Order: sequence, then structure tokens, then C-alpha cells
Amino acid sequence: MPFVLVRVDDRLIHGQVTVAWGAWLSPEHMILVNNETACCDWKCALYTETDSMGVPVSIVTRECFAEGLKAGTWEAERTVVIVESPRDLLALIRSGLDVAEANVGGMHYAEGKRELLPYVFVDDDDVAAMKEIITGGTRLTARDVPQAQPQDLAVLLQALEEK
Repeated sequence: MPFVLVRVDDRLIHGQVTVAWGAWLSPEHMILVNNETACCDWKCALYTETDSMGVPVSIVTRECFAEGLKAGTWEAERTVVIVESPRDLLALIRSGLDVAEANVGGMHYAEGKRELLPYVFVDDDDVAAMKEIITGGTRLTARDVPQAQPQDLAVLLQALEEK
């Protein structure tokens, strides 16, 4: 698959994604996979009408993405895939996404979340999804921008358990 980046980011598409990662990876397409956003006209407009550095943005549901995977819809383009949470990524993997490595770029603080890194906060559901993703063979690394050193989330989750 030509996915140049599969990213978990609770802010979905924003400056780090379009400017930093976009300049570094030169994608031809960005796919935001989020059921809530895909079903809301004003949210779709927000993400498709903002400057994405000239890269077309598609917003699809998880089900539509799975259908597109099976049909080979995105095989001809260098594509960035963005999901909101580890649970969303796990759902895509369960529906057929075969990805060797995924990036966790931003999971911000909320009530009940614990800090793994200054830009990655997790709750028990996040941890369970991440562990299942890792156990299934996908490497998870945390890195907010391409210039940062990737952090192995398997190691960080193990350290969290030992606390």
C-alpha cells in the first residue's frame, strides 16, 4: 500500500500534519477516517476547505475506508491516513489495513488520561487498543513532528505498567 504515514492524532488535520509531515513526505492525498466528521457537513467543510498545502483531503467513515482498501482505491497515490484514536486505528486494522508501523502524533490531556509523553495521554481504552495493535504486529511509535526522535510505544506502555 502506498500509505506514507498512518497517524493517530486527536486534532486530525492541523499544521503539524499539513506543514511538517506534508513537506517531509510529499503526499498526494490525505484521508481523514472519522465517522463523526464524515457525517457532518460543517466539519467536512472545515477540513477540506482549509489550506492543506495543495494536497487533496478526503473524509470517509471507517466502513468506507475498509471498502476502499478492498477495492484498491488508494493504491496509485502517496497517501497519509489520519485517525482520531487508537481504537479507530484498531478498527481499520481489523477491517483489513495492513500497516507495519503507525505514528501516534497527538493524544492530548483529558480527564482520566495519564501522560506517556508531553503530547501523548492515554486512558485504559487507549492502552488496550495500543497493546492489541502492537500484539497484532504493527509497530507504534510516537512522534509529533518528523524531526523528532521516534519513541517506541511498546516500551512506554511497559514502563507505564511498571509504575
